[in-house]
Amino acid sequence: MTPSTTSTTQTGEYGSYASDHGNTTRGSGPTEAEQQTRVLVNMLFARFKAIYTHKFASAYSNPDEVKLAKREWAIALKGFQEPLLAYAVERTKEEHSWPPTIADFLKLISTAYKAYGLADPRSAYLEACSCRTDPLQYKWSHPAVFFAGSQAGWYKLKSEEERVSWPLFEQSYLKIVDRVIAGERLIIPKVIMIEDKQTLSVKDLATKIANDLSVDEEKIAPLLYYTQKTYGSGVRIRYREISQKKLLEMGYKDKLPK
Repeated sequence: MTPSTTSTTQTGEYGSYASDHGNTTRGSGPTEAEQQTRVLVNMLFARFKAIYTHKFASAYSNPDEVKLAKREWAIALKGFQEPLLAYAVERTKEEHSWPPTIADFLKLISTAYKAYGLADPRSAYLEACSCRTDPLQYKWSHPAVFFAGSQAGWYKLKSEEERVSWPLFEQSYLKIVDRVIAGERLIIPKVIMIEDKQTLSVKDLATKIANDLSVDEEKIAPLLYYTQKTYGSGVRIRYREISQKKLLEMGYKDKLPK
């Protein structure tokens, strides 16, 4: 692990905390993510002890209280990476004269996201769900939201219940946040428009198909409704397939544009 300001003081209580954590089963060791969270929580408590001295001792007066507290902090901080915690610790020294509660610290982590130009996971999720246009052309608060939405699946974000879509997005977003914090620059792909003089507008296409089939344009226009849906989405693909099948039955053999 890369050293940072969270790891300047070690704690000596890692072994007892690790064996006492409730998420591991008898006979099996902790996962890598759980192991990392435990180490970070130990480091965090060591920082608090160094910062608040006798106030920390007053808040956590015996080893059992420390163990219980570490369990709760580990649950609350699962998924957060060291740079975010380090930033929050520095803010803690500025804003809290006593050791912070979990709620206090989580608020400071939210400000840490802002320090990196990022939205917190929940705000990023709501932003992704609010996209009703082509994601490539949407004005995102940060590219991380776009890439997390792409990994989770735009169709799932729009169609699935929150209990399904939120965990998918959160997992993707936290991994992308790690990349941003590590210094990676995310760039949303640009839509390259290629001039094609044979490409027709939706109105012109409806007119062309109507003329080819010798039917009223009003009968064709509803079949091109799929073009109003997000490009590449599952809804657009299904509607296009239905329209293509109906036009084929009417005698139109050309392929509809995607």
